[in-house]
Amino acid sequence: MRPPGAVVRPVITDEVQIGSALPWSVYDRDRKLLFVQGMVIASQAHLDIVLERGMVMPEPSDTEPDDWLAEDAEGADDAEAAAPREAEPPVFRLMQQLRRELQGLHEAILQSDCDTLGEDVLELADRLRALVLRDADAALAAMQLEVGDDGEVARMMHAATLCQMLAQAQGWDEDESRSVVAAALTFDIALGPVAATLNGQQTALTADQRELIASHPQAGVELLQAAGVTDPVWLEVVLQHHERLDGSGYPNRLPGPTISRGARMLAIVDIFSARVRPRGYREAIHARHALRNLFLKRGKVVDEALATLLVREIGVFPPGTPVQLANGEIGVVRRRGADAAHPFVSRLINANGTLAAIATQRDTSKPEYAITETVPPQKYQVLVAGAGELWCNDRGLLRP
Repeated sequence: MRPPGAVVRPVITDEVQIGSALPWSVYDRDRKLLFVQGMVIASQAHLDIVLERGMVMPEPSDTEPDDWLAEDAEGADDAEAAAPREAEPPVFRLMQQLRRELQGLHEAILQSDCDTLGEDVLELADRLRALVLRDADAALAAMQLEVGDDGEVARMMHAATLCQMLAQAQGWDEDESRSVVAAALTFDIALGPVAATLNGQQTALTADQRELIASHPQAGVELLQAAGVTDPVWLEVVLQHHERLDGSGYPNRLPGPTISRGARMLAIVDIFSARVRPRGYREAIHARHALRNLFLKRGKVVDEALATLLVREIGVFPPGTPVQLANGEIGVVRRRGADAAHPFVSRLINANGTLAAIATQRDTSKPEYAITETVPPQKYQVLVAGAGELWCNDRGLLRP
């Protein structure tokens, strides 16, 4: 039987998954029963409810159902298994840490510090892949909330996250997935020293700049080889990531059938991650518009199946996207929903314009909470900058 002082805690992300039976009954914070022990989580919507609102091990009280005693009698041996354990660091913060580490690796590769740096990139790729498997929504949000940062390392982290999600959705084997994610972490490394200048430039490219851009895939391969990379899949993806299905790409104007599938994948996520970031000559393009542009080019410039899969996997409004709702509230997309157009949103600003103390979840499939437009991140820069706490704070409280 549960002791009177039993600890109440939120459900931890890796404790439940679609298709698994709940090891305990799940209650909300008002002690209302949500799901009975043994119930199978059959959909993403149910999983989201458990993760967003679920609490386990509530303290017994006179208002709780009588079957608590029967449940305790049958599951007394589960007390130790259900005991609270030290929570893992949030995926959101670990993604930010990986970005800083990747920045250091890029600098070392550009300086040709040693010929074992490729192994360090692979190790970082493994950690990134594990974080995406643990909580893809938090990983996406960590990248999407930083789209105002035009740093190339942030963009390559974003591309690697998307590649992992697409490879996972297609059931790719571990070796190929790992190679493509490593390629995504390094594909524009040769442009590192000039990326800030190119991204901020408002005038036409010079002849020298055009030549530098045209040659950067091959230059990237050579830098990686000097860093000890011999993986043919990794190097081929880096070399081909600007090739296009219609043969209009570079450096070798390869036709579609000769472009590796890893390069096709990186090509599409490269285009997307670049468009959602600002450049000197344009504002950032909202994710849904960037996805629409890609979708219109499917089968011509980019792989049709991958364009469709990208929309399905990250949604029209990816986690981390600031949005306005039909009821006038402003929020940020917290998690993907059952379909691409209806994610779950955490309210940040009330309909009357005041700051929300609690980031109440809104289901955008309901008409009153439908997304009416995406909000430029810079309009609510301070608030959006603090929205990362949503993926680091189980209770949904917003820091002032």
